[in-house]
Amino acid sequence: MGLNTIVFGDITLGWVLVWLGVLALLSLIFKIYKALFGKRKVNLQHTVYFVCRHCGWEGTVSKFGTRCPKCDAPTGV
Repeated sequence: MGLNTIVFGDITLGWVLVWLGVLALLSLIFKIYKALFGKRKVNLQHTVYFVCRHCGWEGTVSKFGTRCPKCDAPTGV
């Protein structure tokens, strides 16, 4: 049984193995991309809603953070 064995129609075992390799490579690239650039869930237990008095930015910040993410002004939280 070689790589020229016909699996279905004109499709050989060699082509099936090539496409499985391509799919495995694409899956690996996607997992690496997701690990590097995917959003991670934030632990909401340590966050508070904040409105900056200086620039008007609204959002959640860490209880332990002391600066606005947009204008770098002290939060006073």
